[in-house]
Amino acid sequence: MSELEGEPTLDLAVQDHVVVETDVAGRRAALDAVLLKICRTELWLGLTSPDRRLETIRLGRPLRLSVARPAAALVGDSEFLRAMGGSRSRVFAVRRPWDLELRQRRAHPRFDVDLPVRFRHLDPATWQPRGRSNPGLTINLSSGGLLLRTCAAVEVGEQLDLLLPLSLGNRISTTDRVVRIAHGAASSVDPDRPEVLEVAVEFTRITSVDREWIVRYAAMAENRRRGSTRSGLESSPILGSPVAADD
Repeated sequence: MSELEGEPTLDLAVQDHVVVETDVAGRRAALDAVLLKICRTELWLGLTSPDRRLETIRLGRPLRLSVARPAAALVGDSEFLRAMGGSRSRVFAVRRPWDLELRQRRAHPRFDVDLPVRFRHLDPATWQPRGRSNPGLTINLSSGGLLLRTCAAVEVGEQLDLLLPLSLGNRISTTDRVVRIAHGAASSVDPDRPEVLEVAVEFTRITSVDREWIVRYAAMAENRRRGSTRSGLESSPILGSPVAADD
């Protein structure tokens, strides 16, 4: 079925938006690109803006490609082939992946992601953030909302101002409504801390661009988690770890 019939397509197309994830100088980097040409064994990509980090990627470097689709994301492994053009910081070729995986077909695909977030309560009269920011840790994430653990007091129906640090330099701010709360046990890190809550929130104010970024980030993060689990290198962030408070 085609996208016009309501199902995402597995076919790549020129002008597809692609997030290219790799290690640059020992740090994970996500480069935003557009698909320029589809060849039999390679893809030509162009960054949405020049990035000098592209010049430092070595030939054969493993890459992870994420292609946005309605209600889904295509994810596959690739490798860097060569930089192209005069500047060498914008257009490049990668190996064409033959095993793109379609991640979820729901209206809002949910991905298991451990992401530290911060949120503040919104004053219902002024819709302005009030009080100090509170830490939380996501359980899963989608373009429609998220499920998080927190020790902060929240109530169903309450509006929150939430900050999602997807990557260095890419921090998304959303307005959210608390739709469900599950009460858990007291924190095992500190018996004197209040109980840990599982809070489901729905995004009520977010741009379409930010929704797309969330899907791309979440798909890649979940795939990294699955790969680490298979390698026996799974990490487990602790909600009670110290987090700098904001005034």
